[in-house]
Amino acid sequence: MRDDHSHCGRPLRVGSLFSGYGGLDLAVEYATGGETIWFSEINTPSIRVFADHWPGIPNLGDITAVDWNDVPPVDVLIGGFPCLNVKPLGARA
Repeated sequence: MRDDHSHCGRPLRVGSLFSGYGGLDLAVEYATGGETIWFSEINTPSIRVFADHWPGIPNLGDITAVDWNDVPPVDVLIGGFPCLNVKPLGARA
């Protein structure tokens, strides 16, 4: 990776799968100087939090229904861990 964390004179473009509230996105943007350009999340409360922090960034929704030919390309692809089944609340959440 280049020292200036850019690609072709622009910030790295980040795509986010299973985004949750965006904690991983914040860390990646901070570490790379990148910019999240789309996210994919189906949990409504998480979507609201993510959209509040990244207004105007499109949510691709369910990744099994996405036509990936229509999605803008990214330099960095990140993915959160779907953790609901490992939290103490389990299926009750």
